[in-house]
Amino acid sequence: MRSKLFILSLVVLFISCHSTKKLPKQRELENISEGRLFKNIVENELDFQSLYSKKMDISLNTKKKSNSLKATMQMKKDSFICISMSASPLGINVARLLLTPDSIKFVNFHDKEYFISDYSYFSNRFDLNLSFDCFQRILSNYFFNFESCTSLNDRTKRYKFDKSGNNYLLYTLEEKALGRKLKKLYKKRRKNKEYSLILQEIQIDPDYFRPCFVSIKDIEEQIGLNVKYDDFKDFGGYLYPGKILFNLYMESDPVEVKIVFDRLEFDVKVESNFKISSKYKRIY
Repeated sequence: MRSKLFILSLVVLFISCHSTKKLPKQRELENISEGRLFKNIVENELDFQSLYSKKMDISLNTKKKSNSLKATMQMKKDSFICISMSASPLGINVARLLLTPDSIKFVNFHDKEYFISDYSYFSNRFDLNLSFDCFQRILSNYFFNFESCTSLNDRTKRYKFDKSGNNYLLYTLEEKALGRKLKKLYKKRRKNKEYSLILQEIQIDPDYFRPCFVSIKDIEEQIGLNVKYDDFKDFGGYLYPGKILFNLYMESDPVEVKIVFDRLEFDVKVESNFKISSKYKRIY
């Protein structure tokens, strides 16, 4: 159970229909410049200092099984993200995850164990250069890409600009050197690869000018990760996705994590409320 809870927590963070305005099946997108699109994205980013989700439903689905949890999330901008999970229907606390700019802390109340690390954990284990800012941008529905998670103002990457269905599309197609973990994975599949052709796509909603779909994939190996934001709602004057879907796929083994937000408040008092009992065992 320890590994399931921890991996679920990380996927929920790494790794979002009734909307305020339904989009028609076909629409003519306005022809705007790439510079104008970037300006609209920046102008439409949520401006808040704290976020409190009092009720979240989290589900994890694979080919073999499905699991569901109730959760709450408290976020203080540039300070912490704290997610508390409970088993339904009894509401018993089973786990808590705390992210700060320099640390990852996870406690498993059921097995009386805890984990503490920094963000090198993701590069060492998954070949992913993730940071606190990356998780914060994903959960804030800000512009991001899976490689750097930098803001538009700090971007160094050049995107190709197009249209995809009802959305604007920014994308890159680049050959990338494989990290140690991916090399090992491909060797198990009897493929000695040093490089992969990586396609990254960022779809922008033309009404809200927010990311609605972000993906990265190895187009030769059918391995990838994507995030879909859906069901945008007005939460007390703040437009935010009511649903976030994370999909991780590796050939025929897809994993889907769905987060549904029910009660969400902005700019309210939040606290991390994270304690580890001295009786708990540390895991590595």
